[in-house]
Order: sequence, then C-alpha cells, then structure tokens
Amino acid sequence: MFEVKEAQPDSRSSLLGRTLPSLLEEACTLRPNAAALNQWTDSGWRSISNQAFRIKAETLALGLLELGLVQGDRVALVMPSDVNFAIADMACLMAGLVDVPIDLTQTLETIVLVLQQSGSKALIVANLDLLQQFLPYLEQASELKYILLAEVPEDWRSDNSQQIYSIDQVSQIAASRVQELNRTSPQDLATLVYVPGENGQWLGVMLTHENLSGNALASFASLSRLHWGEEDRVLSFLPLTHVFARCLMYGHFYYGHTIYFSSANRVFKHLKDVQPTIFATVPILLEKLYSKTMEQAERLTSRRERIAFALMLWFAKRHQLGQSRTDALLQKFVTRFGLSQWRSLFGDRLKYVLCGGAALKSELVTVFAAAGIDIYQGYGLTQTSAIVSCNRDRANRAGTVGKLIDGVEIAIAPDQEILVRGAYVMRGYYQDPEATKSAIDEQGWLHTGDLGALTADGFLQVTGQKKALFKLASGKYVAPRSIEARLKASPWVKAAIVVGAGQKVCGALIVPNFEALRDLELEGNESLLLNHPCLRAVYQLIIDEANCHQPYWGAVKRFRLIDETAIGTNLTKEIHLLYSEDKTSLQDASDFDLQELDCPILPVKACPTFAQSLHPRFTTS
Repeated sequence: MFEVKEAQPDSRSSLLGRTLPSLLEEACTLRPNAAALNQWTDSGWRSISNQAFRIKAETLALGLLELGLVQGDRVALVMPSDVNFAIADMACLMAGLVDVPIDLTQTLETIVLVLQQSGSKALIVANLDLLQQFLPYLEQASELKYILLAEVPEDWRSDNSQQIYSIDQVSQIAASRVQELNRTSPQDLATLVYVPGENGQWLGVMLTHENLSGNALASFASLSRLHWGEEDRVLSFLPLTHVFARCLMYGHFYYGHTIYFSSANRVFKHLKDVQPTIFATVPILLEKLYSKTMEQAERLTSRRERIAFALMLWFAKRHQLGQSRTDALLQKFVTRFGLSQWRSLFGDRLKYVLCGGAALKSELVTVFAAAGIDIYQGYGLTQTSAIVSCNRDRANRAGTVGKLIDGVEIAIAPDQEILVRGAYVMRGYYQDPEATKSAIDEQGWLHTGDLGALTADGFLQVTGQKKALFKLASGKYVAPRSIEARLKASPWVKAAIVVGAGQKVCGALIVPNFEALRDLELEGNESLLLNHPCLRAVYQLIIDEANCHQPYWGAVKRFRLIDETAIGTNLTKEIHLLYSEDKTSLQDASDFDLQELDCPILPVKACPTFAQSLHPRFTTS
C-alpha cells in the first residue's frame, strides 16, 4: 500500500460539470474584452473582442455541421499557435466535434499517421503553402473528406473536386441557413492529443470537456493574484498543440484576460512590447534569459554594481526560496542596489512566470526570484489534462514542482513512481485498450512513468524517470528506443544509448564494433581510435542515416564514441563529457582533410521527404 495525498477535496465539485464553450460564454457575458485576442501581423497587432471571437467560432461550427460532419467526428488541425487556431479549436468544441491538433514540427509521415489513426474526417490547415507540403500524401488518410484553409489569397477559388474550401466559405454557408449547434456534455470527448509511446508508437490521449475545463479552473484558482477581465495581459508563444498551453488558453478565456499570440522567434521582442502580467514558458527560454542576464552583468562598469550583483548571486544560490525571513532580506537587498532592473527582460508589469514541460534548475528559480521575478514551476502530463501540481503565491519552493491543484489525488508507489487519480485523468488511449489498461490500473491510478517524492509539507519533487522516454529542455518528448534501434542496425555499431533529458539537443553514446572496423586498417589501439577523425566521420554518417524519421528537434546532434567497458556502469561522467566537450576535444571530422587521410566513405541512404519535418519556415515564424 501507499499513502495517498489529496488537495482540498471539498472544493472539487465547483470545478466540474463545465464544457469548454461555456467558459467562453460566461466571459463574454460578464467580462467582455474589446481586445481579448491579439495576433501579430506585418502591420502590427490585430485585435478582436472575445464576443467577436465567439461569433466567429459559432459560425464556423455551424458551417462544419453543414458540410456533413456529425457529433463525435474528428477534425485535425495543422496550424500555427495563433488566433486562427483558437477559432478552429473552439468551433470544433461548439459543434461537438473532436479536434486533433498535430504538432507542426513533426515529420510528414507522423502527420499522415495521426490522420490515419484518428480517422479524421476533416483537416483545417493554416494556408495553401503549408497544405502543399503534405497534399500528395493525403490519399493515405482514407477517412478524410474535407480540407479547410484558414487563409487564402484574394483571387483563390475553391477546388470542389478535392473538397478544399476556405474557412470563410464554410462560415458563409452557415450564415445563409438556420441550424442549431449540437448540445455538448461535460463528459463528451473534446480532443485527441497524440503523444509518443515508449517504443516509438503514437497514442491518442482522449480528453473530455470536463477534463480540460476542470483542470483550467483548478489551476487558475491556485494563483491568488489573478484579476478578472482585461487587466491581466498574457503573452502566449508555446504551441497550442500541447495541452499545457491550450489549458492555459481556456483559463484566460474564462477570466476575460487579454492574450497576445507570439512565436519563439519573436518572444523576446514581444516581452518588452506587450509588457505581460502573465507569461508561460519552458526551461530552455529561461536559460536563454539567464544567459542574457549574465552577459549584461559582465558589461557592468560600476564597481559598486559588480559587487552588488556578485553578492546577490551568492545570496540567491544559498537562501531557501519560500522562507519568509530570507525572502524579505533578499528583497531589501535587491531594492537597495537597484538590481530589479533585470525584470526589464520580461517587461515591467510581470506577476507570474509559469514554467512547465521539463525540469528547471533550482539556481535559475532562486536567481530570478532575487531579481524580483517569481517563477512558478509545475508538473503534469497530457494524460492529466496538463497540470497536476504547481508552485504558487506564498508556496514556492525551488527544486520542486509545487503542491497539488484542487481535485487531484497523488500517490508514490513503492518503486517511487508517481501515480495520479482524479477528474482530470484522461479517458484512455483512442482505440487502444491494451495501452489504456497498461497506463491506468483497476483503482483508477494513472501510472505516470515519472519517479518522485513528497516533502513533509506537501511539495512534489520529480526525481527521475521509469518510462523509456525523456524530455528535452524545450519540453519535447523523445522516444530513444526507435533511434537506438536504427543505430544498432548498422554493423559498425555494437551498442548505442540515446540521451538528452533536460538538454537542448539529443546526444548518443556509441560503442563501435571494432571487429567490423578491421578492414579500415586504421593505426592505433582501440582507445586511440575512439577519437580518430576518420572514425568520427564514419559514425557521423551512421547517425545522419539514423536521424531519418526523426523530427529536427529529436535528431541526434552530438555523439561520443566510448569503450565497451563503460556500458553497464554509471554513465553520468560520459554524458557530462558529451555535453561539455568543446569542438577541439571532440576532434570534429570537419577539422581534417579526410581525403588526405584516406578515410572510408560509407554509402548512406538519402532520407525521403516523407520522413522529414515540415519546412522550418512553417514552424519558426
């Protein structure tokens, strides 16, 4: 048996029984906002009210039903995280359809696979350029009947032979006819979000309206300094295909907040332009901001400022965040020496920085807190509708992922696995009862695959992973087994381990098969050959071939050749060397004239377009 921890069970009933459109409906009635949604364009920010947003979504919802879609049909979304995505998503929810958001950074074959597995009847795409990337492969999605384009050129004409329409056309169909929207229930399926399984397969997480609405309400209720209405300003750049950003969006709708949709390329500029009060992010961006802070510190000219900054860092790294006495002393120190200037990186109005997706270094939390920037780290999974626990006002501890939100039960199994139960846990995996049974036991506990512990005062700590998946600093999940299998398929590789938890990129530790390498007739013993430029060139080609079928962010970007004796031991040292070695110590093959060295050139199969990610210009704008 294990001890069960539960957060305020008495308040659970007030969080449940809501559909997602009902959250927007209430806000439009009680908290109208003339500039609720803001989209960046070449000519600046373009705004619409939450009431206009609701009308656009309702009209599109009716149009989707006029096309012939019926309640429960799946609609795939291949779109950037912008106002158009929000309209398409809400339209599906209003019509009782199940939307299937697809990550734009995935490979073309994964996009088509999700269309096939979900049985999507309709597909909404951002524009013609994006559609052209995968249109030749859509014949493989046998259930697909309709394609809708969010944006089209002025002179564009629909192709009825291929059932391709613009969103405006579909909305106009609805405007000319009388039809009612489907009645949706809180228990109705709202979305399928596909996540990687441990063996590289794709699993469709089934989330209901109540899963998502309840999670959004509980999460926002834990932040006591939130305002109702337009006063709180949000900068949103995280992908809405991921449930974390999407759940936050529903909460902002309900509160009537003002949302500005940005992107990873523009987020630093928009932080200063928008001056948000609420900003959700992932560790990799905070690490970049931390580096900017350190760079600014190096340029300080005043001796007094340099000493003050050094003392602040010293104190920040040693004080325990959340202890009122040291927090007060630190704030006085910061105020006296004017170090709150570091807040300017986020703008001057910031109240909350919400961080999720991957582990965040304690040092960053304490240093930013010393500069007056509160970072609240949380924990959750797609399978829990986003959030399980989070740090919050007067309860923020570096090195933890906070306390449970209302309506969540948690238990730590004997092997330290984190188990979660409650109203926000998924219904299961779409059309995969075996995977569902493996994930959720007979008592309703979701086995997260993460290892953790609870502190005496109720803060959750994530200490490791049991599942064969890991997260990069960007929050993206990587399934290492599939790429390890491709690496080990090479006769030149004896063993391979793909790593990268908490790192910016994936790496690989590779044991060469020296028996297969004998024909190369390279001079030196095995330990010397591990750093031979010819051998590094050979294994770079092997890795390039294995990277086929990986999205660009999940490809192995660096590797280290290791001795066989290292396998089966603690690889912490090897992983540290892999990510800390500079170009010289790695002896990159590009530093040598490989022809002069008479290096062997391996034949490498070209990676087909179908197995590659969409063109980066569609995903990094």
